[in-house]
Amino acid sequence: MDLKNKTALVTGSGIRLGRAFAIALAKEGVNVIIHYNNSTEPAEETAQIAKSFNVNTMILSANFNIIEEIDTVFPRILKHFPSVDILINNAAIYLKGSGLDTTREIWEKQFRINLQAPFILTQAFAAQLPQEHRGSILNITDAQIIQQKSDHFAYRLTKQALVEMTRMFALELAPWITVNALGLGIMLPLAGKEGDDLTDYAQKNIPLNKTGSPEIAVENALHMIKSDFTTGAYLRVDGGQYL
Repeated sequence: MDLKNKTALVTGSGIRLGRAFAIALAKEGVNVIIHYNNSTEPAEETAQIAKSFNVNTMILSANFNIIEEIDTVFPRILKHFPSVDILINNAAIYLKGSGLDTTREIWEKQFRINLQAPFILTQAFAAQLPQEHRGSILNITDAQIIQQKSDHFAYRLTKQALVEMTRMFALELAPWITVNALGLGIMLPLAGKEGDDLTDYAQKNIPLNKTGSPEIAVENALHMIKSDFTTGAYLRVDGGQYL
């Protein structure tokens, strides 16, 4: 896919990796819709940076824990853009809890935001795309899910299911829409621990002895979006940590 003059929706793009994805697309000449929940000021800052690359931007707030708000996303976008060519399902939450410790509230919130929202948005994306018009969906998942552990029980299930949903939609939406998943290792410190030095952690836990970066995440995301001969793929980018 040639990205110039395309339009992309990046969920959770006010902060962290979502912000990096949105800005990288803008640099490629893509109009970007910056979705956020609570991060109003960071989303506005992201939009200003994106505009500096002479593309159109839109800021859109929606709480993905509320299904009615998810349903409004594409109708609101389509009032400003004729269609959306690229969807990056990036927004997610990371809630603690083993299988026995996971409450129904944690379970339901985790599944609504991490799995239900990408499902609804994928349906809406496919429905609004003009017939025989190329599109690309990229689901952001997690490299660690290949290891079965009981921590973050519901989170792991949602990300595993997102990979399987990627493959199923890849078959259903071919040949015009590609659907891929990007499984990221450590690209940034955890939220709230931005000042942490991860050098020692990387030396002990990652075969390549380094963590990733937003630039590495962006490089791989752009590759998967641009490729017209890649669909149903799950690409792990984790420095070999979860081998």
